[in-house]
Amino acid sequence: MKIITLIENIKDDSNNLINEKGLCLYIEKDNKHILFDTGRTGKFINNAEKLGINLREVDAVVLSHGHGDHGGGLIPFFKINSKAKVYMKAEASEEYYFHLMLFNKNVSIDGNIFKNYSHRIEYVKDFTEIMKDIYIITDINKYYEIPEGNKYMFIKKKNKLVRDKFQHELIMVIKEQDYISIFTGCSHNGAANMIKTSRIKFKDLNIKAVIGGFHLVKIPIIKSLTASQDQIDILINEIITSNVERVYTGHCTGEKAYRKLNDVLGDKIHYIKTGTEILI
Repeated sequence: MKIITLIENIKDDSNNLINEKGLCLYIEKDNKHILFDTGRTGKFINNAEKLGINLREVDAVVLSHGHGDHGGGLIPFFKINSKAKVYMKAEASEEYYFHLMLFNKNVSIDGNIFKNYSHRIEYVKDFTEIMKDIYIITDINKYYEIPEGNKYMFIKKKNKLVRDKFQHELIMVIKEQDYISIFTGCSHNGAANMIKTSRIKFKDLNIKAVIGGFHLVKIPIIKSLTASQDQIDILINEIITSNVERVYTGHCTGEKAYRKLNDVLGDKIHYIKTGTEILI
């Protein structure tokens, strides 16, 4: 399986790709081509062209949750790809906000996607195999506390902002032989919870890799504020307990939290940037 990061917050200086705050992963498995999230805009399309990736061949898109920095590139994608279905939870179409004191920012996905491209969307309600060996987990169990930064995230209900419980988030799992790889978008439900939920769901299989963001930045606009050491230790312990072979993370994990993870996990963990290619 090959995974290429088409969009991430930062990039290597060695390439001429475009970065933005968001996440988009391109995955090739057997003869399948999958996108996991689509970044904030259509910039991932430009990067794909530079990397020689034909997005017209993408068979499916999986949307991790209903925030615009993960689903904002859907409309540009629809304009070049006429076949791929987009798999998401129905709650991803709701209206979401980042709220801090007097500051409100709408972080939803463009509502026109759900009005004009409903025929391209498959809402997933339960644990589902969307393609051979590619699964979506919709119910994420809470074994541990959720990220502290979630307290700034809200959903609009009856013209009122209420705390987001992240019912719109899912996990994608890809199975190969006797192991699985776990894909997370932002891990608003907690990366440790998502790993353990996947481990229990696929209890007879080893975890080859965990790929995605871990939401260890407390406030996205203040990068220096990271999750507590206790929360980081819980994630480290779950990675070790679950015998995860490799971890690839970036986006909302934050560089400061990554360094703390790397201090313990060492060569087991890697930071993905725009253009990073992974072979699993």
